[in-house]
Amino acid sequence: MTDLEQRFRRLGKYELHQLLGEGAMGIVWKAYDTVLRRFVALKLLSASFRKTKEMQERFLREARAAGAIQHANIVTVYDLGEAEGQLFIAMELVEGRDLSDMIALRDPLALERKLDITMEVLAGLQFAHQRGVIHRDVKPSNVRVMPDGRIKIMDFGIARLQKADATGGSGAIVGTPTYMAPEQITNGAITPATDVFSVGCMLYELLCYQRPFQAESVHGVLYQVLTTEPRPLRTVAPSIPAALERVVAKAMNKVPHERYESAGQMMSTLQQIRAALSGADEEATQPLGRWTPLPQPMLKLITHASMRARLAVLAALAAVVALLVYAPAQPADEPTPAASGPVIPPSAAQPGGLVAPAPAPGSPPVSLAVSQRRDSALSARDRAIAAGAQKNSVPSLLLAQSILETSDRALQRGDQSLALRGYVESAQRYGQAREEARAMDLEAQRMIERVTPVVQALPTGRAASNAGVFLARAESLLRVQDFTLAKVAAQSAEQIGIEAGIAPPSAQPRDARGAIDVLLSDLARALSSQRISNIRVLYPGLTDEERRGWEAFFREWSQITTKFAMEDFKVHGATATANVRAMFQYVPQRGGAPRVDRRRFAMRFERKDVGWRLAAVTELK
Repeated sequence: MTDLEQRFRRLGKYELHQLLGEGAMGIVWKAYDTVLRRFVALKLLSASFRKTKEMQERFLREARAAGAIQHANIVTVYDLGEAEGQLFIAMELVEGRDLSDMIALRDPLALERKLDITMEVLAGLQFAHQRGVIHRDVKPSNVRVMPDGRIKIMDFGIARLQKADATGGSGAIVGTPTYMAPEQITNGAITPATDVFSVGCMLYELLCYQRPFQAESVHGVLYQVLTTEPRPLRTVAPSIPAALERVVAKAMNKVPHERYESAGQMMSTLQQIRAALSGADEEATQPLGRWTPLPQPMLKLITHASMRARLAVLAALAAVVALLVYAPAQPADEPTPAASGPVIPPSAAQPGGLVAPAPAPGSPPVSLAVSQRRDSALSARDRAIAAGAQKNSVPSLLLAQSILETSDRALQRGDQSLALRGYVESAQRYGQAREEARAMDLEAQRMIERVTPVVQALPTGRAASNAGVFLARAESLLRVQDFTLAKVAAQSAEQIGIEAGIAPPSAQPRDARGAIDVLLSDLARALSSQRISNIRVLYPGLTDEERRGWEAFFREWSQITTKFAMEDFKVHGATATANVRAMFQYVPQRGGAPRVDRRRFAMRFERKDVGWRLAAVTELK
């Protein structure tokens, strides 16, 4: 064995020289390729993840996604393989500093340099997006600034092929909370606009050295991303041009289609601002938006109006567009014939004044079956929207809308058979969207009901006040059908309760006996905590007399452990009764040997929407 072989551990053809870092998925070594004779960054899947097929597939997806793109601003993937049971990716070894380090140290970068860094990031992302790859975790620590000033985007570790999976899929939140787009949190569609949002957050931080979304907990950050606008950039860094502030605000818009259409479009806007920094007026540096036929005053009004008002205006505009597009053109000097072609019966008109597209001239009249199916699809759409599907970006609603529009185009071409099948399918999808929205509604309701006793159990003080604000916000969001945001707000309230020592109830099985066994286990833990608040969460009807009795026990007992055993268990619909034998082991507060206290109780239980709860307790002599 040579001295070199003794000095460095080998993995296949690679010599592992220096540990460079460790992340969520694996560790990275500076390694030497003994065949091609060059240093590489060798990423190894960590042992804890290597055991699961899901993580192995994710690791391979990283390599394939990144390996499919070759760009000056993206770290190059050289090799993918497995040696000694270890999966690895060999990548370009990039020297330099992470942008996160430069921000943390507040490097005195010129504004032009900050824009150059951001534009290079956008150039790399635009290249990847054009090849169907979304990075999904753009952040300063994944941007390396090389010694020569060039930029490299690193770690396409959670990139996903856009054409292979347009949504979050598993439902797991993937990304870094501070830089995540709202649709990543709500498991919505992942598009290039998702990366644009992250770049907007990164540029905000780079410009003022403060993160746009900051909170004491992850829940707090997620809630801010979903509901709160960051402080206007120029209130944090007054020297920033107003045009640049508008660019950042647009990139961080919470509605994906209201951001820049692409990374390339945002990059072009930044290029204009950079070129205009030397003396150009503010209007010259204003970001270019999408063309709109609306006058500027009306556009500003819609921008700041409520969602309901926006929909009303857009519906009216769509009606006008539909009339302009589908109305047959008539020569100016000819009278309009009584019937220029078959027309959809009035029953097929869409709610709000939108009429169905007329078929092509010369096509047979639209059959009654097609008209009725279209009516059914539109009715199903209205029911889905009324249930909150549109407000919560339910994926099935977007699919249904796409099918409906395709069917309308088929009808316009005269293909009534295709249109009929599409209307049937869209009605089914709208029905599915309605059920998904109802499920989200029910889940948010249950979360709020579960959290309410936790918040009510908090003693007065700052924690109780903050939790109460979150709970009230959750209830308000539920009323306006923002189910996802309502659930996040309720979770924030619950987190405050947990941090204050209030234990939320455990999940209960469906059968009553098993559910009440879980409830009694929770009650035993509540007694061990010696907190009346924890008892009240499980026993909402706790009387003042009972509270004083338990407080007396807690003054006399410490280190309490409890075991419950049920006898004569009976269920009567939503109520249940049982005689319960309790064995308390404790140490007297004044000291001494552990003691045992045995008692029997008659207990009554009630089934609530959130599970079974204790309704009454009577001690048996």
